[in-house]
Amino acid sequence: MNNQNVKNKIVICDFVGTYVNALTRGKNYEVLVEDDEKQQIKIVGDNHRARWFRKSHFLPAGSNVTTMLSWKFDDEINDPSEESLEHIEVTVTFSNGEKRWCSICTKNGLWDYIERNMLGNVFLMENEIIVRNFSNEVVDDALRSLDQQNQLLSSTRPLR
Repeated sequence: MNNQNVKNKIVICDFVGTYVNALTRGKNYEVLVEDDEKQQIKIVGDNHRARWFRKSHFLPAGSNVTTMLSWKFDDEINDPSEESLEHIEVTVTFSNGEKRWCSICTKNGLWDYIERNMLGNVFLMENEIIVRNFSNEVVDDALRSLDQQNQLLSSTRPLR
């Protein structure tokens, strides 16, 4: 094992993966030990426990990690339930000042849309996020989860 103690090395989390209770995307962490052979670093996570993480979850300190600051509904919601067939646009504001948008719908809304619009052998939907319902709590959790996995930028389109 090729462990080496590290002094004052800081990394920034770019991808949380399965460590949702231990890491926060965009947060700086101090590296305690590095294992170059296994491509791992040991840090103290948000849960106050020291453990090993893959280096691929982190970038060097000072790297630009764009994260979601806020979001808002762009459309009026008539049916916020799981049964809703609506497709609602949402604007997301990121830490770099960029505003992006996406459409959200429930699984019932997705199924209805496919049934009405699939005419051939293929159906493509870009920047569509499927949520359980249109409550603020559910949508916020969905967008923050995608952000923590570094998938929110690719799930949205620039606002023009």
